[in-house]
Amino acid sequence: MSELHGIWYDGRSSRGQPARLDSPSPGRLRLVAGETVREFDAASVRLSPRLGRLARQLRFADGAHLEVEDAERLDQWLPARSRIEAGVDWLERRRAAVLSATVVLVLGVWGFFQLGLPWMAREVAPLVPPAIENTISKQALGLLDGHLLEPTRLPAARREALQQAFHDMTRGLPRADGLRLDFRHAPGLGPNAFVLPNGQVVMTDQLVTLAGDDEELMAVLAHEAGHHEHRHGLRRALEKSAMLVVVGFLFGDVSGTGALSVSLPVLLVEQGFSRGHETEADAFAFSLLAGQGLSPEAFARIMSRMTGDGKLDAGLGPMGYLSSHPPSANRIEAARRAAEEAPAGTPAGD
Repeated sequence: MSELHGIWYDGRSSRGQPARLDSPSPGRLRLVAGETVREFDAASVRLSPRLGRLARQLRFADGAHLEVEDAERLDQWLPARSRIEAGVDWLERRRAAVLSATVVLVLGVWGFFQLGLPWMAREVAPLVPPAIENTISKQALGLLDGHLLEPTRLPAARREALQQAFHDMTRGLPRADGLRLDFRHAPGLGPNAFVLPNGQVVMTDQLVTLAGDDEELMAVLAHEAGHHEHRHGLRRALEKSAMLVVVGFLFGDVSGTGALSVSLPVLLVEQGFSRGHETEADAFAFSLLAGQGLSPEAFARIMSRMTGDGKLDAGLGPMGYLSSHPPSANRIEAARRAAEEAPAGTPAGD
């Protein structure tokens, strides 16, 4: 009759004593430790899960336990383990399985953050009430006013003319009712424009001065209208805030998840658009411009002015959200291709 050796703790003292364990009959176990002899049903004790090559514990209802060497006989003597425990043990004993599981886990986490979160943000953004969009937008703009942004210095007549042109260009868009154009003087930010989730587009005086003509300004505004129509700003902020929540749960720190309503405006200001968002807004702008009888070439011209033909970072602000026009020769080339494919005067979609 085979037996296993271990250390017996009676539950009353921290001192252990050598012990041996055997099975005199099916379903029965016997423990011998010095003068202590206990015979009991195997189902009356709880066996700790296998963890590598560490000793395992048999725990008794009275608080006593036996630390015993791991062996296959334990699995023969004691009731069958759960499928989950057996599966974990199988993985731990196979290096290839562990490596494969790690790769699957990493890919799963990557897929969730790269695909799952953007999908969730896209689905949730349209459900956000306009009142919340207004609150977030006002708070985000409040963070910028008085720091990077100052009251505009453009003449009223100039502002009104651009506002009317912007209104005429965007009339009929699904979310046109929320769009409006405002101006700020921003010597520290330079030529730029950005749109808030509520549809408020802010264009800097410096961009108006840089532009060669109003068509170039309309090209920039068409791009911002694209961001608004696709809710890119709110979606990006939701993605980042959701990421903070998920990471908090993963690492056991959810203390900041209750303050998302406060953190969203900050995330909105600090986070730039993804490459996919920029490409989507560019395509929207090209179609909108062509539909208005304006050539997408105007977009290429203003981008070239802002970035020095894609070679310089001139005119881009220091904050991610405001730096939503990353210098890219590819974007300039895409605008020129769009101009060739849909020359001025061709309705969008033809």
